[in-house]
Amino acid sequence: MSLLRSVLSPPPRPLMGDPAESSPKTIWAVAGGKGGTGKSFIASSLALLIASESHPVIAIDADLGGPNLHTFLGLKDLAKDLGDFVTNKFQRLDETVMVTPFPGLRIFKGSENVLFVANLNFFKKIRMIRQIRSLDAREIILDIGSGSSLNTVDFFVLANAGIVVITPEPTSIENSYYFLKSCVIRLLKLIIDAFEFKEFSEALNTHLESKHLTIAHLFNSLEAIHPVNAQHLYAIYRNYRAHLIVNRARAEADYALGPSVADMIRKFLHIDINFLGTLPYDERFDSSLKRFVPLVIERPGAPLVKALRNIAGQITDLG
Repeated sequence: MSLLRSVLSPPPRPLMGDPAESSPKTIWAVAGGKGGTGKSFIASSLALLIASESHPVIAIDADLGGPNLHTFLGLKDLAKDLGDFVTNKFQRLDETVMVTPFPGLRIFKGSENVLFVANLNFFKKIRMIRQIRSLDAREIILDIGSGSSLNTVDFFVLANAGIVVITPEPTSIENSYYFLKSCVIRLLKLIIDAFEFKEFSEALNTHLESKHLTIAHLFNSLEAIHPVNAQHLYAIYRNYRAHLIVNRARAEADYALGPSVADMIRKFLHIDINFLGTLPYDERFDSSLKRFVPLVIERPGAPLVKALRNIAGQITDLG
């Protein structure tokens, strides 16, 4: 069974609450092309702000091997984590959920045990993704790792909606583009496997070996091989949508960055990407973190928090 097909199959009975009361959910995977973009801060802040509007939220730290989402929420000494599920101490993911002091917000803490958690095998990944999809919450915020490891890419691709966080630095923009390119190539591999478009596998491998061929070149070569299947593949591919946030804006030019990066991604990767907004730099962020008090709680009127609240509103509307 392919990874894509297993995830596209109908989810099993919800693991929390009455199945009859379950509602459609959106899983927001928050990622950064490189470390230091502020993705965990943004994931935790969005979870808090959405929960404060009486929308039940589950925050999951899927930054496997290097979790810190709980720290941004000011939480310490959590008794259970995802490692307990991965290593079969608990058979059901919902057995590792922890209630937080914030109404409407529950959290799954990540595990520091790199050996057991950071390198999930295929079947454990499938098991975790299926059970995440079964959790009973309207909004699920998934804080995933930085970079382009297979775990990170799969969690991003297979969430309902992925958010890439960038900062106004050339390295961040470049790494985010390569991260998204890795995601769309992975998506194409999954679609080709799920729909058994075997005639496309060699062309995709050729594309991967070249640093110069674009996604447009790839689809042109696929169309030459099998026009009907290539059109079907492209139609499925075009349904994929990502989202973008610019963090730590300082200069006026930083506020124009988001739309231009989104345009570049649309042009070269042929995916629909929605620019959610720009977050201003706040030098008092570090002091809040050191006091284990979330910034959105400590300084609700700060420009950064107002910008986060605007993005949280968009997320609940989109979900």
